[in-house]
Amino acid sequence: MQWITEAETRTPVVENTDVLVCGGGVAGVAAATCAARNGAKVMLIERYGFLGGLATAGLVITLGPMNNGINNEIRKTLESSKSYLKCSNLGEATETATLIAVDPEILKYELMGMLLRQNVKLLLHTYIVRTIVENGSCQGVIVENKAGRAAILARTTVDATGDGDVAASAGAPYETAEDLLPVTLMFNMAEVDIDRVMSQIGNWGKLRRVVKEAVERGDLPFDLDLQPSGYAPGVFAANLCYPREINVWSGSLRGINGLDPAQLTRAEVITREHAMRLAAFLKANLAGFEDARIEYTATQVGVRETRRIVGEIMPSFNEVMTQRFSDTVAKPYADREMRVPYRSIVPKDVDNLFVVGRCISAKQDAMVQLRIIPVCFATGQAAGTAAALALKEGVSPRELNVALLQENLMAQGVDFG
Repeated sequence: MQWITEAETRTPVVENTDVLVCGGGVAGVAAATCAARNGAKVMLIERYGFLGGLATAGLVITLGPMNNGINNEIRKTLESSKSYLKCSNLGEATETATLIAVDPEILKYELMGMLLRQNVKLLLHTYIVRTIVENGSCQGVIVENKAGRAAILARTTVDATGDGDVAASAGAPYETAEDLLPVTLMFNMAEVDIDRVMSQIGNWGKLRRVVKEAVERGDLPFDLDLQPSGYAPGVFAANLCYPREINVWSGSLRGINGLDPAQLTRAEVITREHAMRLAAFLKANLAGFEDARIEYTATQVGVRETRRIVGEIMPSFNEVMTQRFSDTVAKPYADREMRVPYRSIVPKDVDNLFVVGRCISAKQDAMVQLRIIPVCFATGQAAGTAAALALKEGVSPRELNVALLQENLMAQGVDFG
């Protein structure tokens, strides 16, 4: 392998803040909002020109119910603009589930508004390239963008990258799975006569059977998994907020390491090709799709898992669904028994750092539920509040009195059950 030796360089410090949130997905927005509401000076860095992460860039716009803590606030805002609607016609595969459709464009706008109202400083179109660590404590990050290379320093940092990039760069331990969950490209179709489609197939859960039969007949060349596995539904669809518009799961691609740019590139090429094949097939072969068109595809392929940071606890699926942890700081749903402990958002070995979203400390089986959008909002709310409280108390995140944090979160409307 060839190597290039780069010259030593001096990197300018362009910002010094109390709380630095790395990543503008829903977990990052919740963290930044709640840190600012609790008196901290906050900055948020995001690689895209908009916020929301996979909820917007990935078109993950059919969600679990948003009914606890900051999720309530988001829900009420979306309801006021009629962009939060219970999905119908889901079918047997999801007959016990509740899926809510949201408008990704309204969500982008409302998330931006939340941050601006709290005077959070935004830096978009910016990539994080390295974490700054001194004596085991996170001091901020090095970033690159059109202006070049710069340093941003912070008293406390929140890793909301989804992949745990900041924590991993800081030297925090993490786990990855050998059998990675599949990736999926989402897309929306407009001008679908949903009533006619339902009269023919019954519900969206039966869409994969129609596709499977076409593949078996040789009418549709399709190499992605069609069937549900690992909480990936294969080929599926759901009604969205507006008439004649649906959200489509275009099949599952296995064997993709979301930390490998070459593999991610391959995933984008393959899944986009299959999205077009699937849309063309539906348009040509299923009554109700004659006038349909792809309205837009996701900005990026949906990656379900990469790193899981190791904290003082790595709860299993059964534990997060049944245990009442003494240090519970996130209960995403008011009506479901799911809880996340504080020890899952504080990584081992690195101080002044939180992790939120789908890179928190938990077993792989737990993450099939913990990566969901309302859970990411909830862990972000907990971490942002904790970051501000730790600064007020003059303690490290690891030393924070969790009872004080729980009291503050309850005052924000979090019902711990």
